[in-house]
Amino acid sequence: MDNLKSQKDEFENQKFVKKDFSDKNYAHTSFLDCKFENCNFSNSNFSNVKFQNCIFKNCNLSLVKLEKSRLTDIFFEDCKLVGIQFFKCDQFLLSIQFQKCLIESCNFSDMILKNSSFKESVIRRCDFINTNLFKTNFDKTNLEGTRFHQVNLKEATFLEATNYSIDPFVNKIQKARFSKPDVYKFLDHLDIVIEDF
Repeated sequence: MDNLKSQKDEFENQKFVKKDFSDKNYAHTSFLDCKFENCNFSNSNFSNVKFQNCIFKNCNLSLVKLEKSRLTDIFFEDCKLVGIQFFKCDQFLLSIQFQKCLIESCNFSDMILKNSSFKESVIRRCDFINTNLFKTNFDKTNLEGTRFHQVNLKEATFLEATNYSIDPFVNKIQKARFSKPDVYKFLDHLDIVIEDF
């Protein structure tokens, strides 16, 4: 796997299991209909890479560089994604889904992520600034320290989501779905005191 990039630049219908892609350069490579299981991508360079219809399962993608990369129909499950600047990806045909992932210190600002899913994940200290999250699914997600600002959350779902802080005055939340008790966090932005009698 160390010389994967030197062998060829296009991979199709391949399965990679327990491969180490870390600290390597795979710029300008294409992966079509590939599956990655238990792989380590940490600190690797995947700039200008095309991923299409790929699945990542139980992979470490910490500090991966994705500048100008194209992510089309990509599914991450049980993955660790830390420090990734997703906003630097190519926005054309962008489609990504996450389930049961740890997503930490990532930046999703200025992106169109309509109908995406982050279900059952931990999204810690991430940025969603000027992001279109229309109909995006955050069900059962822990959003500790994550920032939403000037975001379109119309018809998004946050059922059983926890630890979110969303200012309804600077974000669009019409017809979004929330569940008790965390929905009361919206009152944090009103600077009021609620007392039980």
